Amino acid sequence: MENEFRENEDVDLLDIEGDDLEETVQVCPVCGSIDLYYEAGGVEGMYHCKHCGYIGSFIIEANEEMARLIREEYENKERNTAL
Repeated sequence: MENEFRENEDVDLLDIEGDDLEETVQVCPVCGSIDLYYEAGGVEGMYHCKHCGYIGSFIIEANEEMARLIREEYENKERNTAL
């Protein structure tokens, strides 16, 4: 068992190239908006979304594609509830 571990020591688990990193932004988990601000000046650690009114401590670090998918899902839900 110890020999198996030693054989795998050469494996770099964090083999990340600088060019491969995608740019991410903080987005609202409900609607995907980037228009967030700290509620109560950031003292409570709560975010407030200006677009949908979400208030909470959970936000998403998303790339452009993920943010777009969240926005599309939110817009589809809005359309379905308006019917």
